[in-house]
Amino acid sequence: MNFDVDKIETALNIRQTKSNKQAMPMKNADRRANYKHSMKQATPPRTKIMKTFLAALAGISFALPAFGQVTIRSADMFSQPGQYYRAYLNSQAIIPQPIPVRDYLGEQGGPNLWDFTDGPTNEIIRVDYVNPEGTVFGHPFPGVTLAERMTFESGNRGSQWLFIEQMPLVGRKVFGFYESSVFTVSSHVFEPPIVDFPDPMRFGDKWSTTVSWTTGALGFELIRITQVSEFEVDAYGIIELPNLGFSDALRVNEKVTTTQALPTDSVGGGRLEDEPGNPGGGDGGFTNVGVRISRNLYFFRPGFGLVAEIHSNPSEADPGSSFHQARFFSRMFETNRTPPEACNQPSPVNDLEISISAGRALLKWSVTECTDYYRVEYSPHGGGAGSWQSLGETQNTFMVDPLAGSAPMRLYRVISRKGLAGAQ
Repeated sequence: MNFDVDKIETALNIRQTKSNKQAMPMKNADRRANYKHSMKQATPPRTKIMKTFLAALAGISFALPAFGQVTIRSADMFSQPGQYYRAYLNSQAIIPQPIPVRDYLGEQGGPNLWDFTDGPTNEIIRVDYVNPEGTVFGHPFPGVTLAERMTFESGNRGSQWLFIEQMPLVGRKVFGFYESSVFTVSSHVFEPPIVDFPDPMRFGDKWSTTVSWTTGALGFELIRITQVSEFEVDAYGIIELPNLGFSDALRVNEKVTTTQALPTDSVGGGRLEDEPGNPGGGDGGFTNVGVRISRNLYFFRPGFGLVAEIHSNPSEADPGSSFHQARFFSRMFETNRTPPEACNQPSPVNDLEISISAGRALLKWSVTECTDYYRVEYSPHGGGAGSWQSLGETQNTFMVDPLAGSAPMRLYRVISRKGLAGAQ
């Protein structure tokens, strides 16, 4: 969640995932992966469904580089009522003063060392995960059972609520948000719900998001905010936090383009229509009155999710990834989540099912623990040495073999793997 208090400019930073993630690039030929696999045989197609279990193979391991392999999953994110964390934050006065941050950012790629044990401590924010049912804040979001509630521990600063559901293999589904401050009090429901941080996130991943909402502030009856974000997991390394030790981490770099629009009648002039590249340009009688660009850097740690954020000052031009001053810098220093145990060995697939239809085979299985992706292989010769061929790699729990009917027999195995896709 982006604790954004820049009044109209960004209100509360909410993102909508378009699910256009790119494949992660290979970095080295020498890689380490631990995997176990299970096999099944498909004999075309006298019956539509076959569930013939053949054998489970012993585990095999290879060497992969230690860095760049961090994967953030839904299980790493806060997702249960009763969980909380506290974070240090620079001053968020009505007119916040920018702070120097260049030495904290790190570089694209890696490995980096993000030493966040020192930093601004002007404010403390607390984020509680609660069940919003029965509260005035949750009333516009019926059926939603989890919310992030962010409050400042000093002063009467209002609160921000984000209504969410954490979904394995999808990410964090966002139903909307509520904000209360000296500038605005309003609820915003997203129809349909959106997804901001996807599951999984790995080094090299890219995706984009778009979301719009309306709000009232500064004497205007209605203001439309349209936020277009371009994300890239662009750096990896080690992060050290106050009181919470150090761990592997990923950095997500977000370029945010925020467009503000007012009802045409309130600013005069003709009505603008939406155009490609000009979201919110005037749909429903709104006229653009300003565009601002900013960069937000998010730092994710396995088992603790989002642990630090650095937001640049918004400007008319892109600040880039190496900005020198920030308006927002938060660092987690306390939580009631238990540090996760080390996870190095993926669990094997033991429930592979095969369905045959029109000469194609559908392979499906359940999610396995400590697994980053799956490699599906087939053998047309009974699994003999040197006969295994790759059908493909996937982060999902299914795959289709379009040529299953081209041979009298095919033996399949699904390999649970940890590390980078593309490793042999």
